[in-house]
Amino acid sequence: MPKSRQEAAATFKLHRMNDPGRSKRLRRAMSNLEGISKVDINYILDTVSIKYDANSLTLDQIKKKVDRSADR
Repeated sequence: MPKSRQEAAATFKLHRMNDPGRSKRLRRAMSNLEGISKVDINYILDTVSIKYDANSLTLDQIKKKVDRSADR
């Protein structure tokens, strides 16, 4: 029997999210990660908010992916 989905959310503070290339890379990387259901980038607050399935991903896995994607 497959696990049921456990919706969770996380928001990360990032710098320079108003760079279109950077935010596009981040959004693409997050959207391609299985278990991510929504990615919202707030250019004014320099934040990225992510909704995800906590049964598929851990917060630590997401944070590592955000850090790697945002640093490029």
